Amino acid sequence: MTLHLPHPFVHEQSQQNTVLDPSALGPGIEDALRAVMEQPQLRLIGFRCTADFDAIDDAIGLMEQVRRDYGVILTELVLEGADRADLREVVDEALDEACARNRYPRPSVAFTGHPAEPGLPALTKS
Repeated sequence: MTLHLPHPFVHEQSQQNTVLDPSALGPGIEDALRAVMEQPQLRLIGFRCTADFDAIDDAIGLMEQVRRDYGVILTELVLEGADRADLREVVDEALDEACARNRYPRPSVAFTGHPAEPGLPALTKS
């Protein structure tokens, strides 16, 4: 008699990496976070924001909130509007201060060459 056990990964669906843009969601960010976290096929990996001090600070604070509320450490920060000469210094300073204040590990940073246009989706899958 042969016993055939199913392969444990046969029915497992792969997750899509997902980035949220808090500025596009406004006050609905809590609902969007909950919706993404409840979807088994989505994996929230980070946020998208403009490359300025306040936006970076807010994004890191939101990353800390996700860690507290869902136990997930987000690792990606996508910055828009990367055409300033002093960008590296601004980003480094903003990340250092925000990560230290929130006791959050420094995320990987990716840059886009232009700010998001109105109408771009607040949810991005990669």
